[in-house]
Amino acid sequence: MNDKENIKEIFLAGVDRVLGYNAVKNFLDNKKISGNLNLVSIGKAGSSMAVAALEHSNIEIKSGLVITKRDHLEEDLKKYDNVICLESDHPTPTLTSLECGTELINFINSKDDHDEFLFLISGGGSSLVELLVEGFTLKDLMILTNALLSRGYNINDINAVRKHFSQIKGGKLASFIKNRKTTVLTISDVPFDDPKIIASGPLSYDDTKISLEKYEDDIIDKLNSVDPVNCPEIYNFSNIRTHVIAKLDDAKKACEIKGKKLTYKTFVHENFIEGDVNTLVKYFSEYLDGCEKGLHIWGGESSVNLPEKPGRGGRNQQLALLMAEKIQNKDILFLSAGTDGTDGPTNDAGGLVDGNTINLGRKYNLDHKTYLKNADSGNYLEKSKSLITTGPTGTNVMDLILAIKK
Repeated sequence: MNDKENIKEIFLAGVDRVLGYNAVKNFLDNKKISGNLNLVSIGKAGSSMAVAALEHSNIEIKSGLVITKRDHLEEDLKKYDNVICLESDHPTPTLTSLECGTELINFINSKDDHDEFLFLISGGGSSLVELLVEGFTLKDLMILTNALLSRGYNINDINAVRKHFSQIKGGKLASFIKNRKTTVLTISDVPFDDPKIIASGPLSYDDTKISLEKYEDDIIDKLNSVDPVNCPEIYNFSNIRTHVIAKLDDAKKACEIKGKKLTYKTFVHENFIEGDVNTLVKYFSEYLDGCEKGLHIWGGESSVNLPEKPGRGGRNQQLALLMAEKIQNKDILFLSAGTDGTDGPTNDAGGLVDGNTINLGRKYNLDHKTYLKNADSGNYLEKSKSLITTGPTGTNVMDLILAIKK
């Protein structure tokens, strides 16, 4: 294989290591969880994680509720008549998100006082499932979410606001569990793998106070417009055990192993990649100009500020096209892609560019600067055959950024 095929294989090796199915199976293989459990699986990896639990011989699933992103539902789930499967919307919540919130509460409330739960939680849950506080409407939520996503706030700051308007986020779902024994297996899509932040931490005790100084005036006005529901007292979490079963570092390690098998000198960078893509492109281009030859591996989650009417693309595609400009005519490949198989509102994971991407675009009369200005990087990358498209992967541990310098 050539370098372009190799870098794709390295990315896929990272994804495979943290697949929802694999992560749940590995945990259940090595941990003794027994009994008849009620399954709740929420998030972009919700379908893949649920299949692993349903197939595993160490546990018995009495009943189940799976809520995942549209078009992420796996065929294998349809054979279980004791499992309710729902598809919801991401990254902006809709009426379906509220309906799924109601279904979740009804499912929990329908169980006996001595029933036990197995929760499988992955990224995306913040948008897929919601139960709003009194006085805050779906329209309010949609406007607020779009504002947060388009202005470059990081996931911590976005989820802090979401918790404020929710009756289930920020540990508040524990008030419905009512001290019933609950095991939570979660895949981390957040920095430092904090369960309080993953899917806005519905079953993690959270006494964090929101920092208003981080937000613009219109968002602060929204925050002040309602009385939030408080997280239950910490004793309400005494029967809840949470385990992080897959994370970004696992994916990076798998990329390293694959890279070495393909005989690349491999460098794993510990710094977490975050911030605006226009700032990050300066970091990556300067680093790659001066670094050693070989495979370089980073992970994190960038952000992008969007124009009023953005085109096709997401943060990874925008970063890839920005990098294509920086590495023009250089012997460097650069890949940035989401481990969940999606990038922003698109069905592509990201982009893979090299020193010839801009030259190739010129052959098709493409002006990359115009595409960047319009946040339409996805269309440029498609026309220059530079998109990474995997389809839904069954996991979500943020983004992998890979470079090969020859």
